[in-house]
Amino acid sequence: MKREHRISAGAIVLQKDEILLVRYINRSGKSYLAAPGGAVNTDESTNQAAVREVLEETGIEVKPSKVLIVEDMLSKSHRIIKIWFLCQPIRGKLTKTQDAVEEGIIEAGWYRRNQLNNEIVYPDPLLKHKWDDFYNKNWQTLYLELKKVEF
Repeated sequence: MKREHRISAGAIVLQKDEILLVRYINRSGKSYLAAPGGAVNTDESTNQAAVREVLEETGIEVKPSKVLIVEDMLSKSHRIIKIWFLCQPIRGKLTKTQDAVEEGIIEAGWYRRNQLNNEIVYPDPLLKHKWDDFYNKNWQTLYLELKKVEF
């Protein structure tokens, strides 16, 4: 099966002991949280796309610093590579944007780790690592092996 290739960018946005996540409802009606992100436009860099996606989905403007994760995914119609940047918020406030509504995001919020105990969260390493480790100069970019996804 031939699939269209898609480059995506996402943002791991941390502030104090909280992380910025958006909530979706999947096809079976179950909710999940994800760090903001999406497709890279033809005329922008991956880090520019991460900044744009966060602003579109949450109303928060961010500044990317480094690549934390590279995710390799396969959907029914796309072969996707997603680059996740560590970002810091620089201005703005959480807003329910029109872009978010059109994308199916039902809310955006700041979450503490203990609020995520019974949640499905993407990308997976957000629950497997201490968030402070992302700032470590010795952080090695994680490569997430190819996996099938439903979107």
